[in-house]
Amino acid sequence: MNLHNQSHVDIELHTLIGVFEWEREALRPLVFDVHLTTPTPFNLSRTELAEQMSVWLKPCRYRLLEALAEHLAGCILREWPCCRVVIGIEKPGALGDIARVGVRIVRGV
Repeated sequence: MNLHNQSHVDIELHTLIGVFEWEREALRPLVFDVHLTTPTPFNLSRTELAEQMSVWLKPCRYRLLEALAEHLAGCILREWPCCRVVIGIEKPGALGDIARVGVRIVRGV
């Protein structure tokens, strides 16, 4: 994607996340809804974003989605010329089929 002011991407990645020990035994899929706002255009492909997010996720051992979202927002704001980032994270199947579990944060410089 060539970011011209604002861009939105959905990405599925896997990481260790969860409060309960059984959740922390294997990587879990998370769906990231990422919106980046930039003051000037720059080139960043969906693949590049996903690959870099995977690098940032690899050492993470967060228990809460909120903490993970804060971590990723900080990484994005430091790495790329974004003035605002919105990150939504959903944890499919966390409560079975009864509800969707997720968080959305907005951070800027």
